[in-house]
Amino acid sequence: MFQTHKRLRSTILSAVVLASLAAATSAQAYTGDWTVSGEFERTTTPSFSGGFNPNDVDTVTASFDNRGKQVSLHLGFFEAPSRGAIYISLGTGRVDGTCAADTIDIAIMAQDRVVSHEQTETVRYWVPASSETRWTSSSYGPGFQWMYIGWDRYRLQHKWVRYTPGRWESSTETHTVTGPDPLAHDRVAQLELAGIDGALTHTVTIDNAASQMDWVFGSPLLNNITANCIEIRVPGRSAPYVLSPPAVPVAVPPPTAPADPAVGVTTEDEITLDEITTTAKRRGSKIQLRMTGDAARIQIRIRKSSKTLDFKTSITIKNQAETVRYVLVRFTDGTDWSSWDRVAVK
Repeated sequence: MFQTHKRLRSTILSAVVLASLAAATSAQAYTGDWTVSGEFERTTTPSFSGGFNPNDVDTVTASFDNRGKQVSLHLGFFEAPSRGAIYISLGTGRVDGTCAADTIDIAIMAQDRVVSHEQTETVRYWVPASSETRWTSSSYGPGFQWMYIGWDRYRLQHKWVRYTPGRWESSTETHTVTGPDPLAHDRVAQLELAGIDGALTHTVTIDNAASQMDWVFGSPLLNNITANCIEIRVPGRSAPYVLSPPAVPVAVPPPTAPADPAVGVTTEDEITLDEITTTAKRRGSKIQLRMTGDAARIQIRIRKSSKTLDFKTSITIKNQAETVRYVLVRFTDGTDWSSWDRVAVK
């Protein structure tokens, strides 16, 4: 199934669901509280861009206060991340060590802060050529640069003209400029809870050089929710960061004696559902699903709608909103259904 794990640097994973106050480890822990936290090693995963990804996650801590009905999230980065979208999903770990991150979805978006300020600048402008005429009763000129034209017999005065050539001049102007704040931007986080309509929103101002983010969401509907694993998707990485409880060892049954050929036991071909992998890509308002492997039928679920189709290696889902980020799929060989696979839409 589509699931990629990152190597952790001294990974600290704690998923604690307290059964009673008597089992609390501190005075601040209450029934139903839990915390998922860990840190990640920074690696130069092969990409088209050399060096480290600026969006690499350093640490994460997600916690739930069941008494206060609050979900808190802290993200730490090695450097200030880009303004691309960041997606956080929490859920419960599977026995195979993967994460069914379908309980809580948090989308973190960046948006410019619009600010206004006074700006003073020097403006140059062209003054066209001009001329000026004067008359005097005496033959003495009115001053420097005046040229004598002659006696004006209609005015009975002496005529003088001064020519001024065209020239560039400058002046200082002050005006109000409105645009994005070059020093800080807003981050808007929206939390969606499985089975609940709408979203909780939290907006904070983040400095361009900040490498830490903290979020708090509160609602009476955040009651007795459970999670012990987390997926983090950041721009520039094709696979999520994953924190999940370790896999539970499965007991291997003892080998059985081969069937006696004389008995004539017949077996039918079986489809290995676990070998099917699925990817989902957005193409405008469509989502393109591609599968490798084989099955008899496929069931697709997007939010509250689902549909069962004959299995194909490529399926197009039309008219899907931009906010759809995950598709749930499962397969059947005609007898049994596989578990739901949560596929991120890229």
